[in-house]
Amino acid sequence: MIEDDYAVVRFPPAEITPARFEAFVAEELLRSAGPEVDDLVVTLHDKVTGLDGGYELDATVRYRFAGLAFLVIVEAKLHRNPIKRELVQVLYQKVQSVGAHKGVMVATAPYQSGAVAFARAHGIALVTVVEGRFVFVHRTSGTGAHPALVAYVEGGTTGGMVLSAADEDHAECVATLVLGRRSGADVDV
Repeated sequence: MIEDDYAVVRFPPAEITPARFEAFVAEELLRSAGPEVDDLVVTLHDKVTGLDGGYELDATVRYRFAGLAFLVIVEAKLHRNPIKRELVQVLYQKVQSVGAHKGVMVATAPYQSGAVAFARAHGIALVTVVEGRFVFVHRTSGTGAHPALVAYVEGGTTGGMVLSAADEDHAECVATLVLGRRSGADVDV
């Protein structure tokens, strides 16, 4: 859910620790693209060296598609207040420094309009994951099943899209919308 700078709706805080949120993002969102790409490797707290020094990133995603190797860097923000443009700018700077193909910010708060505008202009994927009735739903059964992921993805040619782990095309949507994988016809080899 993307909110305007002046009409901000506060979501209830997610009842999860930052470390568990980062692990949830890696395990439930990022790894779900596995069937759509080759050699998917998701690493939490990866240290990557850029042109201007080293960064410890919340997560990195490395994969191969159409014979090409890709690097996606991910920042997970367990915030209560709306995400400001400056945080998206810092992520973009990291993308540029380390030579990543894509940057993804996953947050538990809405994004301010300036953050959305900057992300659209620079190809950063914004994902909002929240508890409760908005877009992050915990569904548990007595079988120990993992919670189902529901998220709102901002960006790309779609403008915005709700993404659910229960959807048939979930893996393809994560690979395309979040990780930036292009269709085989769009990739020059």
